[in-house]
Amino acid sequence: AALADPAVQAAIQKARAQLDGAGRLLVRPSGTQPVVRIMAEGPDEAALQALVAGIASELARRG
Repeated sequence: AALADPAVQAAIQKARAQLDGAGRLLVRPSGTQPVVRIMAEGPDEAALQALVAGIASELARRG
């Protein structure tokens, strides 16, 4: 349910926009655990960590 929250969706879209085609972002519920998986790939590890942390923070607030 938290994944469908408009604020979470906005955070995901913002992260995708910041990647600007230079990476990949996948956010999905786990099939085996009660968690949401956030996976990111791209050239700048520090930027990826910040994007993932922003999404995780928004999920934690809603979740």
